[in-house]
Amino acid sequence: MKRILSLLFLFLILTNTLMVTSAQNISVLVVEVDEIIDDATIELISEAIDEARVTNAQAIILLLDTPGGGADQTFEIADKILASEIPIIGYVYPRGATAWSAGTFILMSCHIAAMAPNTIIGSAQPIEVGVEGTRLINDSKRINALVEWITERADIYNRNTSLAAEFITKNRNVNASEALALNGIEYIAPTTDQLLDDIDGHIVSTAQGEVVLNTKKAVQQRFNPSVKVQVLRVLSNPVLTSLLLILGIFALLFGISAPGVGAEIFGIIAILLSLVGSGFSIPALSGIFIILGFILLLVEIFVTPGFGAMGIGGTICLIIGAIFLIPDYSNRGWLISMDFYDFMIPVVIALVVIIGIFFLFLFYKVLKIRTKKPSVGTFIGEQALTIDRITPESKGYVRFKGEYWQATAEQVIEPNTKVVIVDKDNSTLVIKPK
Repeated sequence: MKRILSLLFLFLILTNTLMVTSAQNISVLVVEVDEIIDDATIELISEAIDEARVTNAQAIILLLDTPGGGADQTFEIADKILASEIPIIGYVYPRGATAWSAGTFILMSCHIAAMAPNTIIGSAQPIEVGVEGTRLINDSKRINALVEWITERADIYNRNTSLAAEFITKNRNVNASEALALNGIEYIAPTTDQLLDDIDGHIVSTAQGEVVLNTKKAVQQRFNPSVKVQVLRVLSNPVLTSLLLILGIFALLFGISAPGVGAEIFGIIAILLSLVGSGFSIPALSGIFIILGFILLLVEIFVTPGFGAMGIGGTICLIIGAIFLIPDYSNRGWLISMDFYDFMIPVVIALVVIIGIFFLFLFYKVLKIRTKKPSVGTFIGEQALTIDRITPESKGYVRFKGEYWQATAEQVIEPNTKVVIVDKDNSTLVIKPK
């Protein structure tokens, strides 16, 4: 009898230990989605789902705080959520956060929708940009397609389809309390800890079937995106993408007109980075304007030196091309808050104009030097300063009366050395140390 009681006691201890260990192994993956919804966000969600699958996470929590983003990217993210075997919880967090436009679409696509107090969702009516500025799109074909899409996603999780439609048709906004009362979301929680306690035991329908959440004592693991995602997140910013391209083209032009300073290399790198950030999908009109501007500036520099109509026209074309690179609903499909868009456009225009003025000033100085008549007078006996290392085998440049001259010498002369001009062979100076 004592042996039986001892074995029973040992069994209870082992069982309790296994239960404690099992509870400690339960985890949820917490992912921050706090910027524009773009290609980087797709990679972020994809990596998070893969990591959650490998670590056998109980669920994924998306912390949403975004002004919106690309429609195509939003739909792709929604499809990944729908196909996920791991429950994905959309949570507008922290207090004061917003999940506007594309953020609302993503929230409605999650298996569970939750909000922190004092947060807002909505403003999902698409916008476009024209000569008159930003305006709301009321085209029935586009609106009806988006309404059908979001109401179907809301219906999958038994949410209020009428409210989901009004996010688009009326550009409606609701706070957390209104969203819960109208059955737009399932939970309100001030913290992720409280949210995990609230959803414990909730039955979620995923791609692999119904899953009962066991999250009450789950460990929260913060997701750290890869370097690839972090770099793509920076480059995908539409403002930075536009500026990289316009800066790269100006630098390339300056490098062609004044080779040897490395500007052309920087220009090529900047252009390639901008293409990476835009997903290698530059709109046709943008490409036309940029190519036209490039050609006009080349003609201005090499065919009709000076600064006239072609230079001004080329600069304007490049500015328009850069503006077109900021994607809107009409050319790349964006669901983003109008306030953010209205802020972004003046910033891009101002920065591009400043960059354009700076490079045009450099072009002007280079062309002024090129068209300046050679100095007339005696060279022999005058002093100059070496810029490069000059040897009997290799020529270099010296600075003479504010101008750069090619020079040669019968001995090695280091840079930044004062020299005397002893002869002149056409446009090459013969020098010696002072």
